[in-house]
Amino acid sequence: MSVAPDHLPDILAENLDLLIVGFNPSLVSWANGHHYANPVNNFYRLLFKAGLTPRLLKPEEDGLLPRFGIGLTNFVVDMPSANETAVPVSVYRASVKILEEKVVRLQPKVVSFNGLKLYNYYFGRKLARMGLQTETVGGHPLFVTPSSSGAANMYFEERQQLYNELKFFVDTLKG
Repeated sequence: MSVAPDHLPDILAENLDLLIVGFNPSLVSWANGHHYANPVNNFYRLLFKAGLTPRLLKPEEDGLLPRFGIGLTNFVVDMPSANETAVPVSVYRASVKILEEKVVRLQPKVVSFNGLKLYNYYFGRKLARMGLQTETVGGHPLFVTPSSSGAANMYFEERQQLYNELKFFVDTLKG
């Protein structure tokens, strides 16, 4: 008998170059126990094409990301869903403090929100543009990329451009 996981573990380490924050685990990721596991999600392809990873990783290799200075977490950690509308507003509000505490503890050089809506929920207002933001998370620079989801309404090339900009910004901070 197979038992469903009770959470999708964060992939974290201290002093990361980049902490990527997803909204919440997808049902596919939750069932597989790996981040961005849906076959139509472009996450690992975007990372690789931007040069953030040296090769194209598979979702089951998500545990290798800290070797490349990258960590993964979700805004809403323990509630999988097909989309963010299934998550109650009270859960979002509690998640803000939890994420900020995590960032302060881990001290990543950059925090990246994977998706525009995550910014809207975190700050309680709409975002005007993606890319580097004036706001910070736990005192750390914030970069917003478009969602890597296959359901997101943006051409791959447009998403890739923002991931390329993210890589450039991370490299600039690394010196």
